Amino acid sequence: MYDRPIRLLLVDDDEDDYVLTQDLLADIPDIRFELEWISDPEAALEEMVQTRHDLHLIDYSLGRVDGLSLIQAAVSRGCTTPMILLTGLGGRAVDIGAMRAGAADFLEKWHLDAKLLERSIRYSLQEKQHADELERRVRERTAELARTNEALEAEVADRIRAEEALRAADRRKDEYLSTLAHELRNPLAPIRNALEIMRLAGDASPIIAANRDMIDRQVKHLVHLIDDLMDVARLSRGLIKLKLDTIDVRYVVSTAVESVRPMLAKAEHDLRVDLPDEPLSLRADSTRLAQILHNLLHNAAKFTDPGGVIRLSVERDAEEVVFRVKDDGHGVPGDMIDKIFEMFTQVKQTGDSVASGLGIGLSLVKTLTELHGGRVEARSEGQGKGSEFTVRIPLENPDQDDDSRRVDRK
Repeated sequence: MYDRPIRLLLVDDDEDDYVLTQDLLADIPDIRFELEWISDPEAALEEMVQTRHDLHLIDYSLGRVDGLSLIQAAVSRGCTTPMILLTGLGGRAVDIGAMRAGAADFLEKWHLDAKLLERSIRYSLQEKQHADELERRVRERTAELARTNEALEAEVADRIRAEEALRAADRRKDEYLSTLAHELRNPLAPIRNALEIMRLAGDASPIIAANRDMIDRQVKHLVHLIDDLMDVARLSRGLIKLKLDTIDVRYVVSTAVESVRPMLAKAEHDLRVDLPDEPLSLRADSTRLAQILHNLLHNAAKFTDPGGVIRLSVERDAEEVVFRVKDDGHGVPGDMIDKIFEMFTQVKQTGDSVASGLGIGLSLVKTLTELHGGRVEARSEGQGKGSEFTVRIPLENPDQDDDSRRVDRK
C-alpha cells in the first residue's frame, strides 16, 4: 500500500503505552512503520513543529499538560502533520474538544485494536493527502491567476501606450492640417490680387481673358477647399465657436444659394427653392448655417449630371426648422449611406472613379449641425435614383444659455 515506512511520533508519558502501540503496529499487515517515542511534552512540541513525521499519536494525559493543549500549541506554531488523540477517557466532550483543537481523529484506548488503529491512521493520512493536493491546486491556480493578471496588466499598459500614441498622432495630424491649410492659403492672396490687377488693366485678348477667368474660378475653388480644411482643423482642436443670434431663415438660404450659383449655372442645374410663406427665424450662427446649406447644395451639384434638378425646401416642424436638399443625381449606394458623414469619405461614381474634393464637406455638415443641437440624415434609393439630405435645427436649443457655443472634440 505504501512504498516506504510510515513515520510515527508517539507522545505519551507511559512506557507501557509505547510498548502496546508497537505491538498494535506490528499486527497491521502490509504496512511498515517507524515509531519514535517522546514522553516529555515540551520536547515533543519542538519535535512536532519540525514536521519530520507523517503522523502524531498524542496521549490525552501527559502529566502537567493534556494532549488537547499540546495539539493546540503545535497547530498554533504551524504544524500541519495529522494528529490522533489517544485517551482512556470516553465521552462526547473529549471527542469534540479533539476536533476543535485540530486533531484528525480521536481513539479510546480501552477498546483500541490493530484494525481500528490502522483505519484511523489510513484515513488521517488520506485526509492530509487530499488537503495537500487541494492546497497544491490552489497554489497552482493562484500562480496561474497571477500570471494571467500580469499578462492583463501588461496588455492594459500596452493599450494605454497605444492610445496615448494614437492621441499624440491625432494631435500631430490636427496641427499638420492647420499648418497645411495656412501654408496653402498664404500664396492665394497674391494670386488673387494679381488676377484683380489683370482684370482692372483691361485690354486683354479673348484667350487671355478666358484663361484669367478660369484661373479665378480655380482659385475660388481652392479657397473653398482650404477653408473647409481649416474648419476641420479647428473642429478637431475644439476651436470652432458658434456666434448665436436670432436670424432670418430667408437671408441664410439666399446667402447659401448665391455662393453656389456660379457652379449651378455652369452645369445648367435647375435649382428650385421652396420657402414658407410666413417669416421664419431661429437662433443659430448664420455663417455656419449658410455653410451647412452651401455644402449640401455643392454636394448635390457635384453628384448631379448637367441639367439636373436640385430642390431646397424649408419648413417648420413643431419646434424645429427642417432644411431639405434633394437631387435627381447619382444617388448613394446602400453600403455607403451610413458612412458618408465620416471624415474623408468619398463615394464612387461610375466605374471605380470617385468624386473630386477632400471628402470633408458632409462631415462638416454633420458636426456644425450637431453644434446647433440638431441632427442630419441622408436618404437614397440607390445609385442613379438621387439623394435627399435633411437637416433639423431646433428653434431654441435648451443647452444654449449664452451667445456662443463651442465644440470640444478632443
